Amino acid sequence: MDGAVVGLIGTAVGAVSGVLGTLATTRLGGAEQRRTQRGQSEREGRAVAYSNLVTECSRTYRVGYSAHVAVQATRGVQRSPIVADSLVGFRPAVEAALEAVSLVQLHGPDRVAHAANNLASAMNGWCHEVELLYDGEGDEQRASEAIELYEEMEDRFVALGRETLSGVAVR
Repeated sequence: MDGAVVGLIGTAVGAVSGVLGTLATTRLGGAEQRRTQRGQSEREGRAVAYSNLVTECSRTYRVGYSAHVAVQATRGVQRSPIVADSLVGFRPAVEAALEAVSLVQLHGPDRVAHAANNLASAMNGWCHEVELLYDGEGDEQRASEAIELYEEMEDRFVALGRETLSGVAVR
């Protein structure tokens, strides 16, 4: 065989292996990049869902606390228009927070979604207890326990949300 032919064959084999190597590297790198982008997008979606829930919970807490204090201050004066005004925003605030819980359930993970459900249940329970107080059928001890449970569930959700977003266990 002529040296020139051997050189051409060597060049062709080198070119083919170079092209195949480049294609393989590009394919593997592209798959890794897609995984990284998907993970980034998932973290961003979770961050938005978690922060929306925390924002709605803060609003609900402010409205609920005002209603709770107003009902306590006018104990024995059922169905007062002043108290009714402070109570009127509590249930809609709870409903808005429950919508935010739905987004957290979509983004997960399961333990954070479970914590959001517990938070929603505690929030709903607190609102119900305040409404019962307003109607003259409630018990202040149960209402106080309900707000304490709500605060505990909110703290738990926030801690799990931080842990999930950072990837570092928070105590």
